[in-house]
Amino acid sequence: MTIHLHGVPGSRSSRVQWFLEEVGATYDVHTLDFMKGEHKGAAHLALQPHGLVPAIDLGQGPMIESAAIVMALADQHADKGMAPALTSPDRARYYEAIVYAVSTLDETIIPMYFHKKLLPEGKRDPKVVEAKEPTWKTAAGFLEKRLGDRQFIVGDKFTAADVVVGYDLCLAMQIGLLEGHPKLKAYTERMIGRPAFRKVFPG
Repeated sequence: MTIHLHGVPGSRSSRVQWFLEEVGATYDVHTLDFMKGEHKGAAHLALQPHGLVPAIDLGQGPMIESAAIVMALADQHADKGMAPALTSPDRARYYEAIVYAVSTLDETIIPMYFHKKLLPEGKRDPKVVEAKEPTWKTAAGFLEKRLGDRQFIVGDKFTAADVVVGYDLCLAMQIGLLEGHPKLKAYTERMIGRPAFRKVFPG
């Protein structure tokens, strides 16, 4: 079955695409043009009622939310070992890392990324960045503690949690947030160096 991913390059849909590459899934990408308002068209709203990305069908109808999609894919491709076993003590940390990424990292790093890099100069608001900085400082310390001396965010091997967390940290790196956090920087560089990541983020 070919998986059809609806998204925008660089957005959280790229988090899903990265994971699809990691597991060698057969997929195609329907790229939406936000400037033309395609994300608000009837066809896309039928898949994603909020007019956002990603949207995908894994065989049970439209599905949204990048982290949920990645976790579902990890379970569908259990033979790839992209999630700790249900009986593993790492399973709780796996859930924690993924939920932390979408509840805290997304809500902190993405607004900072928009207002430090993505938006035109005239639309950037330094107050948005300033307001998020305390949360980022706490998050960086928390992630460094969770990472410890390991190569990956959970256990001793690459998992779906590395994709979900790694996406945020790649954005953080682009806006200088990893300076002064050598463990996070080294971890993020390992994620960026993965062949699957390079296919999705060639720049």
